[in-house]
Amino acid sequence: MKNNDQQCPHTLQRLKALEKPVLLVKQKTADQLSPDVNEALEKLNRTVILAGELIKKIMEAHQLNQMVKSSDYKSEFDSLNKSLTDAFVTLSVALHVHQERMLEVQEIKLEEQEKKLGEQEIQLAKQERRLAEQEDKLTEQEDILQRVESKLDNESRAYYCVLQ
Repeated sequence: MKNNDQQCPHTLQRLKALEKPVLLVKQKTADQLSPDVNEALEKLNRTVILAGELIKKIMEAHQLNQMVKSSDYKSEFDSLNKSLTDAFVTLSVALHVHQERMLEVQEIKLEEQEKKLGEQEIQLAKQERRLAEQEDKLTEQEDILQRVESKLDNESRAYYCVLQ
């Protein structure tokens, strides 16, 4: 009976420890999770249901009945603890694999973005060269126009002088 009194709080602590990671995972939609993670969550859910049933069974049992069957409950707690450990390890591994896959996808996307950025930088450099060429041509045209205007001005003065 003493063993059962120790096992119940221990099992509850383990279940509480799994609560936060499971809640974090559950915030994601099912399509965001890999099949491995979903399978691990299902396994953990079945184990939690079994834990609840076992704790309920012990609480409902009469104290005398607990003493007689304490060894039965011990083996059930041992089995439950093993299942919790298995479920936790499975979930941890599945989440790790899922995170690795997501990281790989993000790295591929990053490489694609960097490639596009490089291509855009090349295009920008070409456009800047073209703009510089256009500015040079514009400067040449302005110089030619200024010379022509100056020449016309000089010719018109000469023509004016001839007329007078």
